[in-house]
Amino acid sequence: MTNNEFITIIGNMAREDMKKTKILASLTIAQAILESNWGRSSLAVAPNYNLFGIKGSYNGQSCVFPTSECYNGKWVQINANFRKYPSWAESIADHSNLFLTMKRYENLIGCTDYKLACKYVREDGYATDPAYTNKLINLIETYNLNNFNVESTSKPAEQQQTQPISTEANITYVIKTGDTLSSIAKNFDTTVDELVRINNIKNPNLIFAGQKLKIKSTSNIYYTIKKGDTLSTIAKKYNTTVNQLANWNNIKNTNLIYAGQKIRIK
Repeated sequence: MTNNEFITIIGNMAREDMKKTKILASLTIAQAILESNWGRSSLAVAPNYNLFGIKGSYNGQSCVFPTSECYNGKWVQINANFRKYPSWAESIADHSNLFLTMKRYENLIGCTDYKLACKYVREDGYATDPAYTNKLINLIETYNLNNFNVESTSKPAEQQQTQPISTEANITYVIKTGDTLSSIAKNFDTTVDELVRINNIKNPNLIFAGQKLKIKSTSNIYYTIKKGDTLSTIAKKYNTTVNQLANWNNIKNTNLIYAGQKIRIK
């Protein structure tokens, strides 16, 4: 996954989260980048999905990793328990929940100045690194993460189209020697009965080279992901597989989808 792909995935999740929690999206993204090394750290990838280095346990799930802490100006390495999540989406939600439920972070709620937010999160005790604030600000400014603090111009996910959008076109196909209605139907993802019906064919075994057929072809089908969807539930609904959906949409991590994302279904 490239850095830009990581920003897009986490950015869209953070923007949706900001609408509910008032935690600045750019702060969430910058912390995810810094704490997880762009989603590549052992703690951030499967099966842990911990983007923010949050310690403890999540729904009883945890994992042990070494970590560096700065005490009185000296860095020391310790082993600590870190929360283990089912996906990055849960990691982002739990990150915001931490800020919402712990009084020391209350100055982050509704803060719209990214520089202040980066200052507050360090002073509130999130990290011991004395350069933490500047690192976050540098990430936000270098990658224009403030763009995610503005609501998307598209419709909210719950208002977007949630059913497949199909574009149909009538194609004229000229039968070649060796063709059968069965082979033609297979090539155009339709059925023999459908070809017979729209071409008013009396005997499906009597076709000839040079004969023209009308074929109703679905060129594109898209589905807009809703909150709570998984690739598994979508695949089941459209009688396909998770791997096929991932291949059609170039999805690298099948656990990383988000509400409002459009995927193609052949």
